[in-house]
Order: sequence, then C-alpha cells, then structure tokens
Amino acid sequence: MAGMYLSAERLALANQAVLETFEQCSIAWQAIPQWDTGDPGQIRVADGKFAPPGFILMASQEEMFDVSLAQANGPTPDALLTEVMAIARKLAKKVDDDILPDLYTGAATSLATDDTLQNLQDQLVLARATVEDAGYRAPSCLITNTVGLTKLTQFSGTTPILKELLQAGNINALHRTSVLDPADADTRLVVIGRRRRIAQGAAPEASPGEEPVDVAVSLPPSLEIDGETAGGNIQFTARIRYALRVTDANGLVKINKP
Repeated sequence: MAGMYLSAERLALANQAVLETFEQCSIAWQAIPQWDTGDPGQIRVADGKFAPPGFILMASQEEMFDVSLAQANGPTPDALLTEVMAIARKLAKKVDDDILPDLYTGAATSLATDDTLQNLQDQLVLARATVEDAGYRAPSCLITNTVGLTKLTQFSGTTPILKELLQAGNINALHRTSVLDPADADTRLVVIGRRRRIAQGAAPEASPGEEPVDVAVSLPPSLEIDGETAGGNIQFTARIRYALRVTDANGLVKINKP
C-alpha cells in the first residue's frame, strides 16, 4: 500500500524522522537501555527475572494523523517531515507517561524527604548506598518531577547546590518529567542504579542485560500508511510496541515527600 501514496525513499525519510525525533524527546529512551526482540509481531516477552521467571505483555502506543497528497508528495519532504516530527513528539510523551510512573512504583526501596537541602542530600546518599550495595556502582540516573527539580535547584545562601547534591548521590544523568507519580503535587524522585557508566541520554548505546531495568522493543517507533480518508487525505499511524522490564527492583530507589 505504501507505494500507492508515497515513494519508498520518502517513506524511509519519514520513518527516520520518527525514530530520531522520538529518541530526542523520550526520557525513557534516553535513560533506559533498550533491546530489539527481533519479532515485530511479538506480544509477550520474558520478564528477565529468575525467582521465578515469568512473562509480561508488550504495550502499544499510537498516534494517527492525516496529511494531504501535496504534503506527502511535494517537491521536497519538508512539509511531511514537519508533521511527522510533531507526531513523534506526542508518541514519545505517551511512552514516557506509561513507563516512568512504573519506574517509581517499581522501586524496592522508598525514602522520605522533607525537601530541606541537608535532608535531600542525606536521602540521595542513602539511595546511592542502596543501589551500590545491590551491585550497581557506576554513576546513577535520577529522574524527578518538576516539584522535585525546584527543590534540587535551591540555593544555599547565594550558591546553587545541585552539582553537590548530584555528586553526593553519585549521579551523572538528570531528567525532569511532568508525570512520575499520579499525585505529583510533592517531590518525587527515582534513582536508577547502573552497572556500567552511561552518559546523559546515552542509554540507547548501552547493554541492557546488565542493568536493573530495560525496555524490550518488538516494533520500534515507525510509521504505517493506513490509506486514503473520506476527505482525500492520507492517514498515517505512528506506532511503537514495547515492554518495560524491571529485572531487579533493588536497583531502583524512590524518594518522596509524604
């Protein structure tokens, strides 16, 4: 069907734009290693646990959109790519809103904070000790909601202490999200332990098997062409199929203000 509406070259460009934009916009993609199951139709995947082993269902997210024939087949692909990139951003948000709260709720250890600078530092050090004792001694990743970020970026006198807080917690990657815990009215943080050093945003290049969480992907971010609409446009769907695997909850620590 693709050849009826779009050349193979233009579809390849659009798919590349979906993937690259998704990677740039998704916190989960930047913070959690992924691996390809090798089967686009796969609906279940092993959960990666050993006591006892089990299986989890793959989740799907999609965003439908229409483009005109002129947008799809213009002399340059710019109009099509602009639309595709906007849709990929929405797809990335859907995936983040699905995955990130599960990281928070899936943590084996929960620590309370009163949002003071000293207490935040104390809890980050305790979180560090927890993941290091579980075998994750490389610098960790910290994901926070917006309220949590405002607390982490407080000043001590005239000096910002975010850098010192991250150093105390052995954290080299920081991400902010609007949705981490459904309430999200107070500080919510989750520390992801690392077995190997992973730079900010570099999780796609990391080895997933050694980390406490990973994302199995059976269908990577991509487009399907559904066909012609009643209005004479072309309907596309941007889609992804994946599963978050928390293989070792001891490698996750959540910090919250009760």
